[in-house]
Amino acid sequence: MKAVIATALLFLLASPHCKSQESCQPASLNIELEQVLERDQSSLQKYNLADQEQRFAPSAEHLADKERLLKLLKSAMQQNKEIFEKIIADCGWPDARKLSYKANTALFLIVQYGSKDERIRYFPYFEQQYQDKLLNSQRYVMMVDRMRFDQGLAQLYGTQFFPEKSGTAVYGDVFEPEKLNERREQMGMMRIKAFDDAYPQPKQSRDKAKTDSAIGKKHS
Repeated sequence: MKAVIATALLFLLASPHCKSQESCQPASLNIELEQVLERDQSSLQKYNLADQEQRFAPSAEHLADKERLLKLLKSAMQQNKEIFEKIIADCGWPDARKLSYKANTALFLIVQYGSKDERIRYFPYFEQQYQDKLLNSQRYVMMVDRMRFDQGLAQLYGTQFFPEKSGTAVYGDVFEPEKLNERREQMGMMRIKAFDDAYPQPKQSRDKAKTDSAIGKKHS
């Protein structure tokens, strides 16, 4: 009888550990994080559509719909954050090399949408992923610009903008704005026409910037 009880206790003690180990396997993490991404994108897309309708065709009905979808979006973001925190607590930071593209995207977006403190805490993981060529340059600079905004610094790459009702993007404070498109090209990103129009450069300078960018990509 004692042997049976001892065996049962060992099983009970081991079960949570086993479940935790299973949930930390890449296959399980991929499933859970891909669901996180789907919930995030679906909720965000619905809210953005409602926001656009209210912007360009204001009405009590559109406003009510926007407010309803905003609540659903916040609920989805909170649910995703709780899942993320549980993964980190149980598994530590997952190995990006073993996760799917969508799963890695979910991790990035949760931190990008998160608090200033969360971005500071988890940025070293993204920094390392970028150095290991596991994080594309566009996501990396998005995080860099967001963190600069957190610190009250001007952004470098123009990834943080706020659309006006007219549809025009407002970029806020930009460090050396005349060099923004040069920095973007160095990171393999498209130029922003508004900055080309505001800070026109001689064709010779633009050609040199493109050549330097191409050389940089070749050797990276």
